[in-house]
This record gives sequence, C-alpha cells and structure tokens, in this order.
Amino acid sequence: EAHPFSLSNRPDGRGLRLSIKAVGDFTRRIPALQPGTPVVIDGPHGVFTARRCASEKVLLIAGGIGITPIRSLAEELVAAGRSAVLLYGNRNADGIVFRAELDALAARSGGRLRVTHVLSHDPGWTGEKGYIDRDHLARLVPDWAEREVFLCGPPVMMKGVRSALSALGVPR
Repeated sequence: EAHPFSLSNRPDGRGLRLSIKAVGDFTRRIPALQPGTPVVIDGPHGVFTARRCASEKVLLIAGGIGITPIRSLAEELVAAGRSAVLLYGNRNADGIVFRAELDALAARSGGRLRVTHVLSHDPGWTGEKGYIDRDHLARLVPDWAEREVFLCGPPVMMKGVRSALSALGVPR
C-alpha cells in the first residue's frame, strides 16, 4: 500500500528521516513499527527538489507539518549557496516543528537563510501574527519577484497563499 512521505532532512548517505503527523489509520500505526520492518523507498518524484530550482533566490512557505519537505529543501538550498527566505505559519508556538533545527540552520547559513514564523492564534507571541497573506509577503519578502516559490501546507492555507501570491503578480 503506497503512502508517499517527504524526507525531513537532507540525505547524508547514512540514513533517511521521515517526519509523519498521525492523522489517519495508517499514520497512527507508524509508531508501532518495529526496527527491521521492511519498507520500500523510491523517488524522488515531482519537481519539489533543489535540483529543479532555477533561481539563486528562493521563497519557502510552509504551514504546519508542511514544513517537512520545506525543511529538507532549505538545508539543500543553503548547502548549494542559495539565498532562501522561509515563512512558516502555525497556530501557536507549540506547533512549530523543527524550531531548534531551523534556528541552527539559519545561524550556520552565513545569512543565506532567514526564517520568520507567523502565528495565528498565540496571544503571547511577540513576532509576526495572523496568516501568511499578501501584506505579510510584500512586507517580509520585498524582493519576492526575484524568488522562485515553494509552498507546502494544509489545503486552506495553500489556497490563501496562492491567492496572495497571484495578487502580487507571481506567475503560477
């Protein structure tokens, strides 16, 4: 039974990491898998890879567990010397997946990675608030027109961000 998942860190030749949110019957059973359980891994599939990225400057937009492929992509882009801005939307600070890893990756990127969290339902948050919309994009990424965009998140968030990008004039 096929269940596609994204790698959540850059492959290093020693192992692969998948980060899977338990949202259905199959994903809820994954923690019970025993070491040594055979699995089939193939790919990559599609165009969501640094190899397919044509620009030297990239805008990464993630929502919730959609950070999984974005986190891996950010690491690969930084290693290739590219400039990346990551806007990461969540409801609250507790929902920020890979927070320490993203901070560390940005710190060692030599300024090539900038991470901004945008939280929608966290009254104590002192950073960016609300949803990733046209105003956030224009203000936080003023050079958006020079960047290739990668987007991954829940369907409602992706619909809103696609609309905001379109309103800015970003081609499909």
